Amino acid sequence: MKKLYVLLFFIGTIVTSCNESHPGPPGRDGLDGLDGQESFVFEYEFSFIAPDYSVLLNLPDNFVMLDSDVMLVFFLWDVQDGVEVWRALPQQLFLQEGILMYNFDHTKFDANLFLDGTVNLDLLGADYTDNWIARVVVVPAQFTGRASVDYSDYNQVKKAFGLSDSLLATAEYRKRPE
Repeated sequence: MKKLYVLLFFIGTIVTSCNESHPGPPGRDGLDGLDGQESFVFEYEFSFIAPDYSVLLNLPDNFVMLDSDVMLVFFLWDVQDGVEVWRALPQQLFLQEGILMYNFDHTKFDANLFLDGTVNLDLLGADYTDNWIARVVVVPAQFTGRASVDYSDYNQVKKAFGLSDSLLATAEYRKRPE
């Protein structure tokens, strides 16, 4: 009989502990994200100026890039019939005078774009150095594993992360040298 009372006690305890009770105090809020935004894009217009032929593109002061995030840089290379043609950096051009490379390095605060190669940079014309439009795309690390995205193709990156069209490009944007 004693075992029956102990068994009923445990069953009663379990049943009463399963009742809905008052909720506890609210916990700390999690990171909600930015309205579903998975990546960030910043657009810049600039020219490469002698003697360094480099330009430092600072990320906005209110933006925080994490060490684990990935930065991609794309140049607007052409606009054909109103369609933007973007190229991922680095880009190499093989000229009669030598090789010209558009390249970049970055920190979590900025991107440094620069010209490099075997060509004499001081002899380059304005087509190679002036009036560039660049897109700096920052992809948070949790989204970089998407195997179906070719990160060298701006149109795939644009589609995968819902990026907008250029704010600066027009149908009259000149074609870059090949």
